[in-house]
Amino acid sequence: MEKSDRTVIIKKIAIAVITLLLIAYIVSVILKANFTQIKTETANIMNVSDAIPVSGYFIRDENLIINDNDGFISYNVNDGDKIAKNEEVASVYKDEKTAADKQMIDKLEAQISKLEQLDKTGAAITVAPDDIDRNISSMLSEINKSVSNEDFVTAGKDTETMIYHINQRQLVTEKVKNFSSKITELQSKVSELKKNTSAMSCKTVKSNYTGYFVSRADGYEDCYSTSDVKNIYPGDLSSEKIKKKAVADNVIGKTLGGVYWYIACEVSAEEALKIKNAESLWVDIPTVSSSIISVELESVNQKTQTSEAVIILKGNYMNPEMANVRMEDISIVVNTFKGIYVPKSAVHERQVRETTSDENGNKQTESKTVKGVFVQIGNELQFKQIIVIYTGEDFVVCKNSPDKEEWITQEYGILKAYDDVVVEGANLYDGKIINR
Repeated sequence: MEKSDRTVIIKKIAIAVITLLLIAYIVSVILKANFTQIKTETANIMNVSDAIPVSGYFIRDENLIINDNDGFISYNVNDGDKIAKNEEVASVYKDEKTAADKQMIDKLEAQISKLEQLDKTGAAITVAPDDIDRNISSMLSEINKSVSNEDFVTAGKDTETMIYHINQRQLVTEKVKNFSSKITELQSKVSELKKNTSAMSCKTVKSNYTGYFVSRADGYEDCYSTSDVKNIYPGDLSSEKIKKKAVADNVIGKTLGGVYWYIACEVSAEEALKIKNAESLWVDIPTVSSSIISVELESVNQKTQTSEAVIILKGNYMNPEMANVRMEDISIVVNTFKGIYVPKSAVHERQVRETTSDENGNKQTESKTVKGVFVQIGNELQFKQIIVIYTGEDFVVCKNSPDKEEWITQEYGILKAYDDVVVEGANLYDGKIINR
């Protein structure tokens, strides 16, 4: 074979190899385009809050409670309890043991009273055991909730109620005929504690005001009162203006007067405008409650519409933690949204042209931008439009089941809860077949 013939053959082989490689590449591109792996997530309903983080200063009408008696102080009420003027808030005993004995006597006498009540009504009890069991189960749930919220005062009261229902069930099911032996046992303990009756003598401390009780003072009681709230401006909440005072040794607590408390928060002009325009407001105070608390906008203290402001919020929710809070990092919730959660990576835009007719029958064509997502239905992709009601950092919340009149175009369907939304994938288009 001549050299020229060999050269021709080699060229033909090279061309064939290159052609095969090119065909293989094209086929791989086509296969990749049509059988791209995708990742989907279920579209779930969720609640989202639009919140503004701020530092809040709590303002109330506060009156100190003074005790000039020597001895050990035992409180008769709990933080957050509503008390009346001249109500006894504390007892002063000669020592701690005497106070403990008196508290034990009160506790035992309360138990005796409940058992005596059950004995008197035992024969007349018509409650079915199943109903009592439901009451016990309900109280257990309430106790768990209170413990989770660290509300141990309420948990203790609910525990006593649950014990009452348990004793009631024992009578109804005839596990016991009466509680006379238990009552006698408890009365014996009370008598033993009361042997030294002189030790039970004590002096009392009364409140001069009606309000919520707090067992301590923090030294900020005189900084601002509720009459000042409309005159607090940016800078007035600084450490130079709000100074803590020493609390006298004879101060054993205070009352929080009035129905409402107030929160002063310094915000930007943009945040102030957002708060003013909100239809409703809540505050999120994690140290006080696991739920957001409803408040009203009392005042926007601002020199000009473009300057920083102090927002004054008003509320009336009360618990022991709320009664004690003073300065706290909180969030002002200006809006809450409920809808379908969609990651931003799943959102796509499509341009559509629609022809409409006016009232005179004249047709006009307009271009619209439709936002939507690709949804996997079986082995096919469908583009469904979304109506965004809230935009977060890396997600959007979409309206769930809007009316057809709200659709941007009738060309595509609308996203529904629990659709399988494509969050990852390439070369997506309406009607694309997905190989599983």
